Amino acid sequence: MISKTKLTIPMAIVILSVCLVWFYPGTAPAASVPGALIRIPDNGNAIIVEKKNQMLYVYSGKKGLGTPVFQSPCSTGANPGPKTRVGDKRTPEGVYFLKDEFEDRYLAPVYGEKAFPSDYPNFLDLRHGKQGSAIWIHGTDKTLKPMDSNGCVALENKNIIALSDYIDLDATPLIIVGQIDYTSIDTQTQIREKIAGFLEQWAKALAAKSYHAYLAFYDQTYLPDISWWEAWLKLRDKVEEQYPEGLKIVLENEGIYAQGGVVVVLCDMSIFRNAGSKIYLGKRQFFIRQGAAAPRIIGDIFQAKDKAFDSGEPPLLAASRMFFKDRSTDRSKDPRTDVTPAGAARSKNLSKDRSTDKLVVKTVQQWMAAWSSKNMDKYAQFYAGDFVCDGMGKAAWVTRKKKIARKYDYISVTGKNFKALPTKDGYWVSFVQYYKSSGLSSQGRKQLKLVKRDGEWKIFRENWKEK
Repeated sequence: MISKTKLTIPMAIVILSVCLVWFYPGTAPAASVPGALIRIPDNGNAIIVEKKNQMLYVYSGKKGLGTPVFQSPCSTGANPGPKTRVGDKRTPEGVYFLKDEFEDRYLAPVYGEKAFPSDYPNFLDLRHGKQGSAIWIHGTDKTLKPMDSNGCVALENKNIIALSDYIDLDATPLIIVGQIDYTSIDTQTQIREKIAGFLEQWAKALAAKSYHAYLAFYDQTYLPDISWWEAWLKLRDKVEEQYPEGLKIVLENEGIYAQGGVVVVLCDMSIFRNAGSKIYLGKRQFFIRQGAAAPRIIGDIFQAKDKAFDSGEPPLLAASRMFFKDRSTDRSKDPRTDVTPAGAARSKNLSKDRSTDKLVVKTVQQWMAAWSSKNMDKYAQFYAGDFVCDGMGKAAWVTRKKKIARKYDYISVTGKNFKALPTKDGYWVSFVQYYKSSGLSSQGRKQLKLVKRDGEWKIFRENWKEK
């Protein structure tokens, strides 16, 4: 027999509360903020896409992290879970940044009236072997349905137009999560202060001349590009000779966002003399491992460089040279000490042996032939035992490339405009690379650092910038 229970007012309140949570699952607990939002710049915004509830939210640095200033239904990938490979119809999860903006006249109808490409796959995605590309946030001319995209984030056209008012390219993060986790404001404040202090010390170490102090900020699993360090030391010595006040590295307008156990920071980076002369370098992105131990950088790149540094030379070096542009002691006018984007001397005296130049270029071309033929054993032989790239050593790098070779029916790697630039311990070979496979095609500037190992030229470092 079922007993009848009288519905009291307190019970009614409880039932109503449960119903509200059921119908509004994205509602944040009182006095809490999304855990992904540690800091939004005062004049910036941040986008969060919650896949579970198929909702998009915008938070403002001016309004605080507690309440979104805009929200809209959205549609993500047809399959659940984070994206890992081409064609899996999944939407990635992580912190991304929007790189471009397309109007409807340039778009197919499936993309609606506006679209913003993201930078997926980002540094961490590549490091973890994730594949795929062309993850956009865009409108649609179809009826919006939950989980109905191939991996992009789709909105109704009226909402993508409204969202565009909150987007600054290369600044506004697109944070995609399975479900929003909320945390206390006090917790976020503690993390923000810890990360800000850590990066302030990193900037001081960079401005100083202690190589070991600088590297101490990096995780053991990641070796940053340090080919420019020797040139940087020479410039710092010259600064101290002419400007006793020295140079200072400044990080400003930090946006700090959480991605699992990693904190992603995007900030404006500048270099200036204490006397007041300042040069803006660009937007620097950091990936910082969080945990019980001290923070450590596991990746850092320029998200966007100032246009003055499009030549490819590290902005820090190029900006430092600008301080001496009009002085007779300007080192950038001395061909014996001028430094290329790869950190290799341009001095003709270092490149008298043209036969060696040709041999180094030939080695690179043979490496390309092995990659194109998917002869992975031969491919592996071109790498030095102490090779490192994207935080991976030789073994991890070759394993990743073997997986790619098995995945695609064919691979073609060709190049042109080869330039061999000697350094004190080897060569940088720079060229335009064309990559094509059954699942991907790209072209851009490739730089390979080669060193002598047991009498043979081996690849020691790789740099890549897609056009």
